[in-house]
Amino acid sequence: MRTEQDKINRREANRRYYNLEENKEQKREYMRKYNKRTHKTSYPHHEQWAKENGYRYNDTLNSKNSVSFKDGAER
Repeated sequence: MRTEQDKINRREANRRYYNLEENKEQKREYMRKYNKRTHKTSYPHHEQWAKENGYRYNDTLNSKNSVSFKDGAER
């Protein structure tokens, strides 16, 4: 198990590493590739359920949930 000092040492090592410009660019490139990946969910059955119940591709979901939350709190 890592001690508190191990965590501090790792944090400082990462900070020193990413202070170098070439390492910053390496991290940026990695993040660009990471963001372009195709996202595949670990739970396809959950995604199917979410689509069937209106939890995907629904712009008004947040407002519906907010209203129901507010109405539930008033009871």
